[in-house]
Amino acid sequence: MGFTLLEILVVLVMVGILSAIAAPSWLSFSINQSLNSAQSRAFSTLRLAQSNAKRDQVDWQASFRNFGDRAQYAMHKTPTSYTSDSAYWNSLPWENFDGAVVIVENAPGGYPNTTFSRQSPRPTPDVYRARFTYKGNADGIGEQGKITFAPRIGDRRKCVIVSTILGSIRLAEGSGCN
Repeated sequence: MGFTLLEILVVLVMVGILSAIAAPSWLSFSINQSLNSAQSRAFSTLRLAQSNAKRDQVDWQASFRNFGDRAQYAMHKTPTSYTSDSAYWNSLPWENFDGAVVIVENAPGGYPNTTFSRQSPRPTPDVYRARFTYKGNADGIGEQGKITFAPRIGDRRKCVIVSTILGSIRLAEGSGCN
């Protein structure tokens, strides 16, 4: 029992058509999962920094950056003095977000972008931070803001917002990030 060349070609064409229909849906699903994962990790990191500040009775911060082709995050005690020393910043316990996601840098334009404070003096690359006091509050009005994520391909946006001086943290997406 064998197959003719015509039967094999018909099956290949059918597989090609089904793949062409399914591929965009799969790509959209994959991008959405990457954004959800980044948003969830950022939310958890901010909450944990806030919790650690209350527990230890010292300031903690969550830091975020784009480093090379990766978006990264770290949670650590707030440095006692402001430093732009790259050795200090590179020694933090940085972890990578999914490779398909980037942090939207502070830039003018129509898209929602990151509004967290930049670490000052500024290390290279820019480090965005949300700092919490020993009471779990955002450390001043400048620490309120958002971290916004976007896929490397596409224009979807998801963000995590520190919206009050009391340290209220919430999730948003799309126009909710404006």
